[in-house]
Amino acid sequence: ALGGKIEVPALEGKVQLKIPPGTQSHTLFRLKGQGIKKLHSLGKGDQFERVIVRVPKKLNRKQEELLKELGNLL
Repeated sequence: ALGGKIEVPALEGKVQLKIPPGTQSHTLFRLKGQGIKKLHSLGKGDQFERVIVRVPKKLNRKQEELLKELGNLL
């Protein structure tokens, strides 16, 4: 919900991927120039990363109260 940064593996090491606030599950991000070398051409292709948002299955009482409060504010 708040967004953030995550490290993802790329062909030449790890790269930072910025996740904007409000990103929905299964959103596809493009990492320009981080893919494999283009055939018979200069440069590299793009790498795509799909974000899967995990929702907790169990909440304690405090977490549940905070989520309800957030829901009321929205």
